[in-house]
Amino acid sequence: MTKQPLPTTTIGSFPKPKYLPVRDWFDAAREDGGMNSSTITKDYTKTSHTLNEADEALFQQAAKEIIDIQLDAGITIPTDGEVRRENYIHYHCRHLSGFDFNHLEHRVLRDGAYETDLPAIRGLVEQKGPAYAVKDYLAAQKLSPVPLKFTLPGPLTIMDTNADCFYHDRKKLNHDLAETVNKEILSLVEAGCKYIQVDEPLFARQVDDAVRFGFEGLEHCFHRVPKGVTRIVHMCCGYPDHLDDEDYKKADPDSYSKLANFVDEAGFDQLSIEDAHCCNDLSLLDKFSKKTIIFGAVAVARSRVETVEEIAARLNLALNHIDRDRLVVAPDCGLGLLPPAIAAEKLSLMVKATKLI
Repeated sequence: MTKQPLPTTTIGSFPKPKYLPVRDWFDAAREDGGMNSSTITKDYTKTSHTLNEADEALFQQAAKEIIDIQLDAGITIPTDGEVRRENYIHYHCRHLSGFDFNHLEHRVLRDGAYETDLPAIRGLVEQKGPAYAVKDYLAAQKLSPVPLKFTLPGPLTIMDTNADCFYHDRKKLNHDLAETVNKEILSLVEAGCKYIQVDEPLFARQVDDAVRFGFEGLEHCFHRVPKGVTRIVHMCCGYPDHLDDEDYKKADPDSYSKLANFVDEAGFDQLSIEDAHCCNDLSLLDKFSKKTIIFGAVAVARSRVETVEEIAARLNLALNHIDRDRLVVAPDCGLGLLPPAIAAEKLSLMVKATKLI
């Protein structure tokens, strides 16, 4: 019997078309020499953009282009490319009370790998209006003939990308942020979204916090999500400072092994990990007996385009350690750092490789 090709998905961000009325977070890496630059925060007070009819038409045009790129490549479960967001973390925070985007705080983050000025948390964090995710999801879903996946930032990752000047209690802040994510997720569920992803790359850097309260926060994010909705967690090792930066201090991929038992028992369905950049010891996959693994098969921070044959060879090795029906293929992370043509080419070759398995 002929087996169906392995399913494929994307993780989140795509390169934004230049005509969009919002600055792309990745522009700093492309234009200013790296995301470590303070220029990444120059536009925090300017990107709270009030949409008019013309702007909405541009966002719809961009979403259609990005969805079509994925569909043309053969991606099974596409995303909207996060086209409406300067970055998916602070876009979420703009819809919450307690955040100050006008008076920034300087911070050194992620084991010294990242230094910048960040928005500050100066009050109680709560959702301050109606859910934004449902509107964004419905606007994109009407452009796609297949169900889209919607992505949201996880509580621990939000905490690390803002300066806490109010709570001074990481577990409490994590809980309150998880509550805001849960409200967005439940709005997506009600709207019919079948694939919902929470991104927690900081689990790989902050293993102790992940164990102490991070998984509890994830459980809260997905609280009351019914069966029939695929609950996904993305856990990469972080973006480098710029494209083809091999010296950047990414998170230790051994964190996957340290967290594997907790992941396997956690209340979500799929875990997305990177492999193309870090080349894991694939015995790691033996540790996941219950979870479906979204396997990073192409690198998102290297301009070199992988060949179909090398992608397929790595996937064949992965299948020595995990059941075929628990493997989904994807890029390591979002594609926003790549030039658009390279991003599209990597997706196309990735899908071709799955047809060789």
